[in-house]
Amino acid sequence: MKRILDTNVCIDVLRGRKKVVQRLAACRPEDYYISVITEFELFQGADRAPEDRREEENSKVSRFISSLQILPFDSSCAQAAAHINAKLLNQGTPISITDVFIAATAAIHQHPLVTNNTKDFRRIEALTLEDW
Repeated sequence: MKRILDTNVCIDVLRGRKKVVQRLAACRPEDYYISVITEFELFQGADRAPEDRREEENSKVSRFISSLQILPFDSSCAQAAAHINAKLLNQGTPISITDVFIAATAAIHQHPLVTNNTKDFRRIEALTLEDW
């Protein structure tokens, strides 16, 4: 089954969180995707590490994402994100815009989103979630 990994799950893998690493290892690498937005968030996080660790953190991120397929944020995703974000804003329950972009990518590609942030993502009806 193909799945899209949320940024927080990727961070758990990079930090070696045993439970998440084991779940990821139990499936084929070609079954996992990330949004290009997650790629952005991971590299941004690496670049915010203490200066003496930035190169190492960027290398870790590069190695990790090299085994994953990266889904683009295209026009279809942009339109889905606009609808999702407007609905959440109209309900008075906004979430971060990067989470909206990741959710839209998962909704457009119709793959479950693997996250440990179900509190925010469960507000989006078009998503199937897996909490790792």
